[in-house]
Amino acid sequence: MEPIYKKLAIVGEVGAGKTELIKTISEISPFATEERSSEDIGKEFTTVGIDYGRLTLGEDVALGLYGLPGQKRFSMLWEMVKSGLWGLLILVKYGEELNEEALNILLDFYKPEENDLPLVVGISHSENASEEDLDTLANRIERILLEHQVFSPITPVDPRNIESSLILLELFYSLSQNVEFSNAQEDCLGFDQGVGMNG
Repeated sequence: MEPIYKKLAIVGEVGAGKTELIKTISEISPFATEERSSEDIGKEFTTVGIDYGRLTLGEDVALGLYGLPGQKRFSMLWEMVKSGLWGLLILVKYGEELNEEALNILLDFYKPEENDLPLVVGISHSENASEEDLDTLANRIERILLEHQVFSPITPVDPRNIESSLILLELFYSLSQNVEFSNAQEDCLGFDQGVGMNG
């Protein structure tokens, strides 16, 4: 049997934890594209290309992990991994003002609803956040998602913690199963309607 290869794009603003998450869950030594930042962005290094890792999901299923910069000027990199995505993970860094414009740009580019692309939003750096503050941020994110007719789990994540990071993959698995089920239902409905029209 031909091995099945799936792709997960991990996108987010500077310092959101993309590279760290890939390091945490990848079973191979990740290929990282971090460079020393020439600007004061709150950390010494930043992703300037595509970080890559891999995780085996089953006997014949492998998941490629593609960490991508969240800024629009890197959209050429988004384009490189856009085709055939299994899922899109957007990391939002807690403690900074939500960049609504950047989130809108990502949603416009990937069009999760139109492309039946499972989406999860992870809120990183939120270990010390109060439940009330997390709810406030999640509500702001949800409002933007709804403007794009997108429904997505929004959950805190610690990219340094393997259990926390793997919960995201469980969410993607559940979402992808629902998408496959919905597509199968549509196919069946289309078939039934065709029989009715011909019969």
